[in-house]
Amino acid sequence: MNKIKFLFAVHNHQPLGNFPQVVEQAYTQAYWPFLNLVSKYPGFKFALHFTGFLWEFILEKHPEALKLIKQMIKAGQVELLGGGFYEPVLTQIPEQDGQAQIELMNNFLAEHLEVKPAGLWLAERVWEPQLASFLHRAGFSYTLLDEEHFHYAGQKNLYGYYLTEDQGQPLSIFPIDKKLRYLIPFRSLAEIDNYFQSIEERGGKVAIIGDDGEKFGLWPGTNQWVYERGWLKSFLQYLDTNQIEMLSFSAYMAQHEPLGSVYLPPASYEEMMEWVLPPAKQAEFIRLKASLPAESRIFLRGGQFRDFDLKYSESHHLRCRAIQVSAEIHKNDLPEARKDLYQAECNDAYWHGVFGGLYLPHLRRAVSSKLISAELKLPFRSGWEKMDLDLDGRDEFELKTPAFFIWVKPSAGGSIIEIDDRFSTFNLTDVLTKRQEFYHLYSTSGGQAGEAKSIHEVDRILPPEAQKWLCFDQYQRHSCLDRIVAPDITREEYEQSYFQEIGNFIGREYQSSLEEDCLVLQREEECGLRDSQARIKIKKIIRPGQNSVLLAWEIENRSEASLNFSFISEWNLALFENEYRIKANRVELPGQQLFLEAAGPTEIWDFPIKTISQSEKDFEIITQGISFHFLWRLKLAGGEKTGVLYLTLNHGQIDD
Repeated sequence: MNKIKFLFAVHNHQPLGNFPQVVEQAYTQAYWPFLNLVSKYPGFKFALHFTGFLWEFILEKHPEALKLIKQMIKAGQVELLGGGFYEPVLTQIPEQDGQAQIELMNNFLAEHLEVKPAGLWLAERVWEPQLASFLHRAGFSYTLLDEEHFHYAGQKNLYGYYLTEDQGQPLSIFPIDKKLRYLIPFRSLAEIDNYFQSIEERGGKVAIIGDDGEKFGLWPGTNQWVYERGWLKSFLQYLDTNQIEMLSFSAYMAQHEPLGSVYLPPASYEEMMEWVLPPAKQAEFIRLKASLPAESRIFLRGGQFRDFDLKYSESHHLRCRAIQVSAEIHKNDLPEARKDLYQAECNDAYWHGVFGGLYLPHLRRAVSSKLISAELKLPFRSGWEKMDLDLDGRDEFELKTPAFFIWVKPSAGGSIIEIDDRFSTFNLTDVLTKRQEFYHLYSTSGGQAGEAKSIHEVDRILPPEAQKWLCFDQYQRHSCLDRIVAPDITREEYEQSYFQEIGNFIGREYQSSLEEDCLVLQREEECGLRDSQARIKIKKIIRPGQNSVLLAWEIENRSEASLNFSFISEWNLALFENEYRIKANRVELPGQQLFLEAAGPTEIWDFPIKTISQSEKDFEIITQGISFHFLWRLKLAGGEKTGVLYLTLNHGQIDD
């Protein structure tokens, strides 16, 4: 083989909220073994990116890694990449936050490693055209994106780098070779050597890869394959003894002109653009893509990263909350709140693909906790405020009390969409709606025997015990949801159907008004009760207290005939099975010193909310929360109203 140049970048990241033992495992199984081994091969030059969470972890727990990286930088073996410190998707956060996150990373690298990065790693390689000028102004000369970005732009030559611009401000972009991503480290050296030769045969002079460092020891089966069975050592020896020249990205740019100019559309890597699609569209997209020749891919691409906000309302809500908190922090010029905000902008909990992401409660709840922590540093103003929190053109109501932050959405059944406990910085209502996903319909498998497998090739077949949980919600799992059901309904009958038979109040518009310190919500609707119809009006009132919030319902039979029915108030709370107890007329959260107490309900029913999601290893059954249903069995004459039905969310000492 003639001498081919090889550009190699490795990106290491662990998300906000990940368990400490997992971060330590990633370090001991992947990050440190990789650095330690490649340092013995000084000809192996590469770009290295750690996100801020890991830099802080290394600084505190593993100074030996910092020392080794410094040595490799001084030896010219390592080029560091910058980026947003806490790994935000830069296009999804306010620009001033993006600037601050980049500055945080630059300052850290300057202070601890005496480096100013020329290139940066874009989280999830999410690209939008305006990033060219933004990154240029931030001082960067290049970044790396997947080859799919270039295919969408009609470029076939991927053996070099291109120049793009926005508002006349340039940025160089290297295409990451997808084939290499799947070969390294999962295939034999013979296959990799054949691929390098094929690049040369097509006239290419450079091979480019940038990918996750976790694949070198943390992904399933890779630690044994990469280290115990010696793949990485053999690969490094192969590079040393063959006509392959390793260069830094900056050195390559200094020696070679760009291949040309390009304007790339909004995109991420190919798999991401499939994951963002709803299941039916994803299946159709995959079928259509398989039916077309490769040269036609310029005309076919999946969704865009922003579509996760449309696919998952929880993701959109989190992002809108972060935008709201960011605006308040900058308005009040409170630098002490910014670290919490920037950590909350970490991307992992805002999307879902082959990784757990949004489906992992500990990741979502870590984001919420940081947002609440940031808010607690803002000036406190008690009472109600009207705003369009979720940017849908409809107003929500925010309530601040000494104990709680609460958001109410009149247009979605007068529901409570978030309750934050100020004392524990815990979002009580962070519960994921059960949705059908593509992998519920199609099992995946792939790879070859005797080799490690890419995370996209791991065999995954839904286990038999998962089948009972593959039932999906017809509404968003908010709280304070109103239901009118048959008077004699049983727990067993209700449990089988409530998530699909939602009635005429859930998700519907409620009239809303502020009256003194109360929010009043009202809706009148026809209701089907077994074989009869009735017209019912629900009026509910939310009134703040010092350490409590009082909810009151007045229900009116607007029909002429007498009416027997059951009224249910549904509350979906971010709890696991061992984190609550039901005693008489209340639900107690002992660890939180909180309770939901009702005045005289007939029963309180509780049901776990479980989802089936795929992860790096396999399918997982995850408890997303507990659904509590406070039930009153009622009888009203024609035109009669109930007495007031009460439910209180309260902070207080709970008796054992």
